[in-house]
Amino acid sequence: MLLLPVAFAMGQGLENGAKHLGAGVAIGAVGGYAAHKIFQGDSNWTWAGAAGSSLAAGLAKETYDVSNGNEWQTDDVVFAALGGFLSGLALDLLIKEKGGKGKNRRGKGCGCLVVENTPLKNQYVAPNLFQAGNGSGNLGASLQAAHLIRQGL
Repeated sequence: MLLLPVAFAMGQGLENGAKHLGAGVAIGAVGGYAAHKIFQGDSNWTWAGAAGSSLAAGLAKETYDVSNGNEWQTDDVVFAALGGFLSGLALDLLIKEKGGKGKNRRGKGCGCLVVENTPLKNQYVAPNLFQAGNGSGNLGASLQAAHLIRQGL
């Protein structure tokens, strides 16, 4: 599947396909990150923003080319859309705020070491004790509090 766009590029030169791929990656990264922020970290919307924005840009560029008397080139649109797919993949791998531990009250990652539901001497730490926004937010203070609870103080 990855070699198919290379076959398309041979018709007009690899440089032109690489330019459209690069533009698709850049536009898709901006569109995907914007969708990620607007829809509060929903990965489906991140993918839709990345792929959709680069596809729309590729279609708009080819429409502009046709209006100026140039030929429609579907492979340019394919390269731009592939760039959006790649940026969606990169964003999905780099932005992991959904699910798992480390979530604050709004469901977003707090970026902190979370010790909730960790067994400490056959007891569990209260789930809200170490979440962001319920105290100083200082990681050192959270670890000290966990140590004190572990020692039974």
